[in-house]
Amino acid sequence: MFKTIFLKEMKDVLRDKRSITLLIIFPLLMMAGLTFFYDKILTSNHDEDFIMAVDEGLDSELITQLEKYMPTLTIEKSQDVQKAIEEKEVQIGIQLDKDWKQRLEDQEAISVNIIFDPGSQDSSNASNIVMAGLNQWQQEAVQLRLAGQNIDSSVLEVFQIETKTTKDEDNAIASFMLAILIPLLIPMAIANGSYPSATELFAGEKEKKTIEALLITPVKPIKILLAKWMTISLLGIFTGVLCIALLSLFVNFTTELKKGMAVIANPVPFVIMSIVLIVLFAIFFAEIEMILSMMANSVKEAGHYMTPVIGMITLPMLFMFFAGEALSLPLYAVPFMNLFIFVRDAFSGQLTVGAFGLAAGSYALLIIILFPIAAKLFSNHRLMLGK
Repeated sequence: MFKTIFLKEMKDVLRDKRSITLLIIFPLLMMAGLTFFYDKILTSNHDEDFIMAVDEGLDSELITQLEKYMPTLTIEKSQDVQKAIEEKEVQIGIQLDKDWKQRLEDQEAISVNIIFDPGSQDSSNASNIVMAGLNQWQQEAVQLRLAGQNIDSSVLEVFQIETKTTKDEDNAIASFMLAILIPLLIPMAIANGSYPSATELFAGEKEKKTIEALLITPVKPIKILLAKWMTISLLGIFTGVLCIALLSLFVNFTTELKKGMAVIANPVPFVIMSIVLIVLFAIFFAEIEMILSMMANSVKEAGHYMTPVIGMITLPMLFMFFAGEALSLPLYAVPFMNLFIFVRDAFSGQLTVGAFGLAAGSYALLIIILFPIAAKLFSNHRLMLGK
């Protein structure tokens, strides 16, 4: 009888167009759109061409020098440099003293005005290029002045600095993006994937007055509850696993984002542990949605209860920035938060089996605690029959 009820509930849910949309179409569009959006953020700095405005009266010799030290910038003359930047015609502007050449020969300081928009990412990036170019020009000019006075330029070097990174910089940035993308999207997809079935199988049946006929059947209420719970959980698990598969697929077609996966030394254990947490989270969240749906008298009312809870999934992303980067085992016992910490530590090489066990155990414990509450509510006929 349990199998019959489970199959009936699953068929009823899959007939609903909302379920198909949130189970397949929504994850497909969401994962594809955000994966390539994040990749675009990483590649924009490499592919963007910036334009620098200069005064119309600027002599060609200075323009040649600017092109020499800033070869990635396109130089355009403008009547009003600042206005051109404000109207987004160019990303940055530069103004130098008209007697710059004479000042350079007399070894005097040349006044340089760099105009850019601090609220624009492109303008800020262009300013970094200009500053780097001017610093290079300044260093070469200083070396020439010292050589003219028979002074070794090495007297200016106090330190010989050589930086060494623990990982590839591009890989590190890409892995940071993935550490935000994965724990944010997959739980949201799980919650949305199980949402239609959770609202329909309890609040929806209350609203349609079909729950009464189900409760008077010679079947133990616990079996009916388990069948509904399994339906909601399996749909959430399906959505979560589908998101992992889609992300793995789409990342291979990105330019920069796929470099982040190279940071994980042992991807197979990471994927296995991720699937285990997805299953446990889907079962846990199905219980929450199930309880909230029981307390509602209509699908609309159930939606009002569930929407804030689904929104809470994003909150750990804000707290994560204040949690510190070191491995923190207590945080693995906090629902929602442990998903973000798990992915972050996996990409930083800090993840341990003990931390994973604590996260999995916390969900298992919550599932055990919540089920008697759900069973108690479902056995309350006055509540289940609604108004």
